[in-house]
Amino acid sequence: MAIVSSLYVHVPFCRHLCNYCDFYKRKLEPQSNQLKDYGVYLQDSWKRHESLMREHSMTWSPFETIYLGGGTPSVWGSEGAESFASLWGGKIPLSTDCEFTFEVDPGAWDEETLTAWEKIGVNRYSVGTQSLNPEFLKILDRDHNREQTFALLERLGGKNFSVDFLLGAPHSQSKKRDVTQELTELMKFKPSHVSLYILNPAAGYTLKQYIPNDEWSGEEYLKVSAYLRSQGFNHYEVSNFGKPGFESRHNLRYWLGENVAALGPTGTGYFAHNKVSALRYKWKPSSAEIEGENLAEKELILERLYLRLRLNLPFEESAILPGHETAFHQILVSWQQRKLVEQLGKQWRMKPEGWVVLDSLINEVFGTIPNL
Repeated sequence: MAIVSSLYVHVPFCRHLCNYCDFYKRKLEPQSNQLKDYGVYLQDSWKRHESLMREHSMTWSPFETIYLGGGTPSVWGSEGAESFASLWGGKIPLSTDCEFTFEVDPGAWDEETLTAWEKIGVNRYSVGTQSLNPEFLKILDRDHNREQTFALLERLGGKNFSVDFLLGAPHSQSKKRDVTQELTELMKFKPSHVSLYILNPAAGYTLKQYIPNDEWSGEEYLKVSAYLRSQGFNHYEVSNFGKPGFESRHNLRYWLGENVAALGPTGTGYFAHNKVSALRYKWKPSSAEIEGENLAEKELILERLYLRLRLNLPFEESAILPGHETAFHQILVSWQQRKLVEQLGKQWRMKPEGWVVLDSLINEVFGTIPNL
């Protein structure tokens, strides 16, 4: 039996639906039964998931990582902490060093909520601020202000927390948005982790014509990468920066192709059977049922290529594209000549300059090695 010690739970509710976001979510209506119904959905999902575990010879181990994402998990409130903890009835303990992450919106939290979740083990927060510039908070249709962000960061002082920022926001180029200046303000609160995502808006986004061009967004990305590295952060994944020892252990499990269970509408889990077989599954929003995708060796090789090139971990050609080492080596040499990767003896490592154009680099691999 293979063990599963990581769990992701999707909480799909938001107080306000930002117009750029394409994640699955629902607006939380006051005085509704939505959260109560969601609790029932999770209980039903847990039972179905136990069957799935048995079907794929998986067994639980003490939780090493738990991640509640959204949506806005903090709108679940203190009642949510009790409901969540009851899912497995205390039968699965948290490991002594479990990384338990809880996403919080700066405009949707209170002390009672954070205290209740901390009591059941939350020890890491992910704060969805996206910007510290009042003008860009409005452009990004955020339902919070600077003062609310600062109040939350003050509350999290001394704790392990990450902050999300959006790059490539509409009007950034014309208004000369200075994300480095915003990050300088953030550093006063001593975050242990920062996630920086280039905006990829939902279909029909009304401000799409004002999104800066790729060249401008790329320069913005490299500028903030250099700044955060100068502040002691490790740029360990395309969009993620962590102080040494504070990289997201949960997300690294996804990126390294390890077992991660999932619950909640559209929540996606992964069971790695072996090097040539895996299951990816996704929960349906309307019922506690899953859609599964069995991955064979070819799919896993391509997935490993894409995911490992997103990380700054050194790699060898044979570990990424077995059977195509010679062709892949020549590709890497060409990337090195363009200063997109660096060579470390027999290994290679991606550079931020390579991540800026990662999609085109992947296309180069497919164009050069057509039988992948």
